[in-house]
Amino acid sequence: MRAFSEISYRSLKRICGVAYGLVGGNTLFAHTTRVSVSQLSKYASFKLEDEGTYMPIDVAIDLDLAAQSPMITSQMAELLGYRLEPIGNTGSAGKLSVADAHVVLSEAMDVSQAILKAFEDGRVDALEKKQLRQELCELIRASQLILAKIDEVDA
Repeated sequence: MRAFSEISYRSLKRICGVAYGLVGGNTLFAHTTRVSVSQLSKYASFKLEDEGTYMPIDVAIDLDLAAQSPMITSQMAELLGYRLEPIGNTGSAGKLSVADAHVVLSEAMDVSQAILKAFEDGRVDALEKKQLRQELCELIRASQLILAKIDEVDA
């Protein structure tokens, strides 16, 4: 018997699909990792024949790096009851600026627009859910960047 529900395991496949969207698709991502496009597709596929196919941890790290956010790793930690937090400023985040406010606002507006568009016809379909997840992940990524920059702000 497996430790988690099937829904929990499916969340790993779902987050792979979202992360692929953030990096320009699995075809583009295949150039930065060790597995083929067809294999990458299986990691995000809900087809019956792919239900037991999950992303190896080294490929997950490659994808998190490409997405500039620990999306896969965070999802795995969450399943285990943990939350990832940055160790500290790695020096690459830069300084907090007014431009960061504009980026977060823009990403938040994208989320808002995706929600409004999804409800235009009175129901949220699978494509709209996928697009909304992607927009939310982009907002989270922008927010995480600001979190990394906060420590560099002079009091």
